[in-house]
Amino acid sequence: MEESLYSIGIEREGLRCDENGNLSQKPHPQAFADRKKNNFITTDWGEAQMELRTPVCKSTEECYEKLNEITNVALCELNNQQEVMWPYSMQCILPKEEDFPWGNYGTDMYEYEYEMYLYKKYGYKMHCMSGVHINCSFSDILFKKIKETYKNIPQNLDDAYFKIMRVFMKRAWVLMYFFGATPLQLDGEETSKISIRNSEKTGFTNTKKLEVDLTNKEQYIKSIRKLISEGTIKVATELYLPIRVKSMDKHDMLAELESQPINHIEVRLCDINPFDKCGVNKEQMDIVVLFLIKCLIENEDDVKGYDYKQIAKEGFNKEQIEQLAQELNAYKEINDILELEFEETIEKYQKDIQNGEKTIAEKVVNLANNEGLLNVILNFAKKYSEEAEKMRYKITGHAELESSTQILIKDAILRGVDYEIIDEKKSFVEFRNGDVRECVIQATKTSKDSYIYPFITDDKMYAKRIMLENGIDTPECIYINKKMSKEKVNKVIKSLVGKKIVVKPRTTNYGDGITIFDNPAKEEALKNAIEYAFSFDSDVLIEEYFKGNEYRFLVLDGKCIHVSWRRRTSVVGDGVSTIQELIDKRVQTKVYTRFDKEIVINQPMLDYLSEQGYSLEYVPPKDKRIYLHKVSNTSKGGEAVGVNDIMPDYFKKIAEKLVKAYNAKICGVDIIIDDLNSTDYKVIELNDNPGFLVNEYPVEGEGAKVGIMILKFLNLIQD
Repeated sequence: MEESLYSIGIEREGLRCDENGNLSQKPHPQAFADRKKNNFITTDWGEAQMELRTPVCKSTEECYEKLNEITNVALCELNNQQEVMWPYSMQCILPKEEDFPWGNYGTDMYEYEYEMYLYKKYGYKMHCMSGVHINCSFSDILFKKIKETYKNIPQNLDDAYFKIMRVFMKRAWVLMYFFGATPLQLDGEETSKISIRNSEKTGFTNTKKLEVDLTNKEQYIKSIRKLISEGTIKVATELYLPIRVKSMDKHDMLAELESQPINHIEVRLCDINPFDKCGVNKEQMDIVVLFLIKCLIENEDDVKGYDYKQIAKEGFNKEQIEQLAQELNAYKEINDILELEFEETIEKYQKDIQNGEKTIAEKVVNLANNEGLLNVILNFAKKYSEEAEKMRYKITGHAELESSTQILIKDAILRGVDYEIIDEKKSFVEFRNGDVRECVIQATKTSKDSYIYPFITDDKMYAKRIMLENGIDTPECIYINKKMSKEKVNKVIKSLVGKKIVVKPRTTNYGDGITIFDNPAKEEALKNAIEYAFSFDSDVLIEEYFKGNEYRFLVLDGKCIHVSWRRRTSVVGDGVSTIQELIDKRVQTKVYTRFDKEIVINQPMLDYLSEQGYSLEYVPPKDKRIYLHKVSNTSKGGEAVGVNDIMPDYFKKIAEKLVKAYNAKICGVDIIIDDLNSTDYKVIELNDNPGFLVNEYPVEGEGAKVGIMILKFLNLIQD
């Protein structure tokens, strides 16, 4: 695999607030589990400031994609408790000091004491500002290419990072154009042309200017230790510079910096971009990579700059805008030489400057003048919450992933487990958490499965044999093949006329090719059903019909974890709409769009409606349920109803017994039951690829966090 030129990661902060902009008083959502163990969703300051973190990514494109999915998951969970994430760096409406929700760190007294120390020193308002930190490092390949191409480049990467920091401090003003986004604050006490958060007076900064030696790593560490020993700061993380070098150990960063190479650079002056759901867009990430390289290749002695804090306060003059245009020309040259593939970003910003496009800060002011700042930011927050809700069951840009795989990825993000889509068409994904790695296909096929199990379940005839050998009730059946003579097939057909039966292909799934005769079968209809089944498979099974509801028992590692009733495809009358109109309305209803399946209007449906005396033009009475298909598969528009709490253990144990016979780890067992108070049942089939959307997100009743359970089963997360 080709090595990337750079690595990049994002830490995006944001305050949880209610729909009116008041800071949340609720605890960190339980859905995210232990904030210390969640790699993606944690807290930063107090209980209500969330921090969303991406894993280390190989490109800005990958980084934005990961941040987008993490953001969607976080916003959906906040929506569950009627909250939004405040998409602005300056504070939302804060409570009185005595009512401020401090972080709940359990028994971790260090975190609590450090938070109290910062509060007493800086107050709580400053730390309620939120920002975006962009972490970046260069690969050996990129650094070698830079050294071969440009002069004045240090010999080792650690020294190169310190040169970047020194030049950065002179040239940080450039980034104010791309990232300055806090011209106003709710209380109106201060305004700024570009960024209050980066201003001298009330910005996010230390109480006084700190002298930090950026000559090299040794001098840098020495100067920070001096500040700590003097009591100026408590720990290295209290150093609020616009750029820092970082190790992976946050609690003893200086010790690790002394013994290990620098892990990455952290750019800290980026305001939240309120015009992007993620708080930062891909183009801004591209600019940071280009800017850091530009800092590295500069002749340090010739660098002249402006005070970025002054620019943040007063904005840009004509001369500085002209220099920004020259800066972008330099980025174009860097991009072409180093083959970074940032052409579109550079062209975009070049056009913006040529056309006098407004900065983010200017756009915020214009909107606020018309609507008021509070309304502007809340409208953004609600818009992003709605966008995330639409993607609750989907992964952006990966529509070919089957639904359960998308849900498993969402649950992985929820608990901070990283993922890589290896083959989208096969729904083949690798999940990673620390040293634990697991490949999963279609959300349910894992390294813990036997190779032969899926082949056994796909062959319905052989699967029935195993059921019978283990004392499991399953409908009796006969088998016919396309190669059989017409005489034999006709003989079978005549023997079945007048009986209640089910005709199905031998090896297909999703309800394809199935015809159900819940009334005595007629000869012509039976012939048509067999021909229909043969269009899916050369082998067809004809089994006895057993009256009842179909239930999906989901079994994980020998234990039934959830049961859903697979209610047949239906619509409910409103007294004015035709069946066709009700179908059209239903597929647009939020509760059904999660399945992303259209209701299939085909001949079996039309025939079934006709049997009941209906057509698509019929107007059902209000509240009357009209069943459209005899099959209950969600792929045909069937509905899942959670019934785990009312399903007797007797039937759950039957499902568990059967799965044990197949030595299956993740399995769906479909059972027909007419009366939950009886002991009569028929097992229809086992499914080695049990799409668990019906168990995790039923349209009615309680679901189960199946994805979380599977991740635990694979040791990717702990309780």
